[in-house]
Amino acid sequence: MKKLVIVFAAAVLAAGTSANAQGLSGLLKNVTGSNNAANTVTSLVRAYTGITDAVSLPGTWTYASPAVSLEGSGVVANVAGTTAASGIEEKMAGYLSKVGIKAGALTFVFNEDLTFTCTVKNVPLNGTWKTLNDGKSVQLQFGKTMKFLSMTGALVSSAEGCDMLFEASKFLTFMKSALSAAGSASSTVGAIGSLASNYDGMKMGFSLSKKK
Repeated sequence: MKKLVIVFAAAVLAAGTSANAQGLSGLLKNVTGSNNAANTVTSLVRAYTGITDAVSLPGTWTYASPAVSLEGSGVVANVAGTTAASGIEEKMAGYLSKVGIKAGALTFVFNEDLTFTCTVKNVPLNGTWKTLNDGKSVQLQFGKTMKFLSMTGALVSSAEGCDMLFEASKFLTFMKSALSAAGSASSTVGAIGSLASNYDGMKMGFSLSKKK
């Protein structure tokens, strides 16, 4: 299936299409019945065309899986980068699951008054938020529990919700503090950090689905 997805995406990109990535991923989902296939094509099209949609944050968002982005130039580099990112995401998912960070174990609730609560393994971490770049990025300012950590991440719409992606160093700092607050060993952060050390410009974060 991965080979089919890459060939399909490459054919679309080679044709120079500027079709909306969200619509394309929906089409592939209907054909294959696979969210993974749809999201892979969405990532490839966005990498080549730069197309993405603004994300409306107010509401409840639930962690589905890790998300990774690798910078690249040119369609060949972007296809290769997307394939590599997929492998890193799988490894991250394995590391995080060992400390209880599985689908549904982490949530973000963004309130209209620009406060938010990030709950990690039933431990609430509060702060304030604001969107930047016309809703395509978000700035999170945590409170005392997270040592007033501030981090800005890209928001990338996906078939099921959005990916929230941060610079790798900021993401690792967040995970170390969050796992500590939740009473989990932070050695997992070191393992994830070793993945990031092999690439320049890596972004790490979460694939989130929005409660309807």
